[in-house]
Amino acid sequence: MPAPLAFLIPTRDRHATLARWLPSVIRAAQQCGAEILICDQSTQPFLAAAPVRVLHRPELSGLPAARNALLAATTAPVVCFLDDDCAIASDFGQRLLSHARQEPAALGWGPIVELRPVGLRRLFRLAQLGALADDRRRAGRRNDQPARALFGCAMAFRSEAIRAVGFDARRPGYALGEDLDACRRVAEHARITHPFRWCADLRAIHHEERSGRADRWQRGRDKARFLHWLARRHGHGNPATLLHLALALAAACAGRGREPAHPLAVFAGVW
Repeated sequence: MPAPLAFLIPTRDRHATLARWLPSVIRAAQQCGAEILICDQSTQPFLAAAPVRVLHRPELSGLPAARNALLAATTAPVVCFLDDDCAIASDFGQRLLSHARQEPAALGWGPIVELRPVGLRRLFRLAQLGALADDRRRAGRRNDQPARALFGCAMAFRSEAIRAVGFDARRPGYALGEDLDACRRVAEHARITHPFRWCADLRAIHHEERSGRADRWQRGRDKARFLHWLARRHGHGNPATLLHLALALAAACAGRGREPAHPLAVFAGVW
């Protein structure tokens, strides 16, 4: 009998980061009978004991390919993709499965793991034409609203919905924006404008550790390529103009704020 839920974690050359936050996933899995699969693209595999299963796939070229390999390795009806630097609450899996049972029309669920100040959100909305359109940035507080896309660090899907489109394995490396692309293609395939939902009771913290990732200048070049790619693929003929890029740069320079999920709960030890 398949597990009701699978936590899927892609990683590469970040064993220390994975070991730091994996215990929170194990606790959540134990409470709901979920399985945990890791796709490790490192030269040497990550060593883990049950209930964690590690797929050692150093030949895979990037994050989207690793996500596809994880998806192919499970038969769970609901899957949750987690970054290797993401911690989740112990009741995350239970609450996620409850949403899946109670909302048969929804295709995916996720926590709001990033919040921006009101002024910064307005600045981003000025750049919502074509390449920079991303309704995830419009979430200004914890809510239970429909969504067009989810954050890749902690996004859950009905397996059949994400399998129908998969991830774009042609994009190598860290593949900035592959989560947004996959969510948009799920929506297009299902012909639903808002197939996902934010869930205020799904608690997660994305620590965004930079170890093992590209340096700042490489990330900048990756973002520029991502904007060009997103404009061509999802911009509906509206390219990333110099105005869009200037607004995005201004917003990025202003910094971004994150709201840890229920920070008092972290210090209370309930995770």
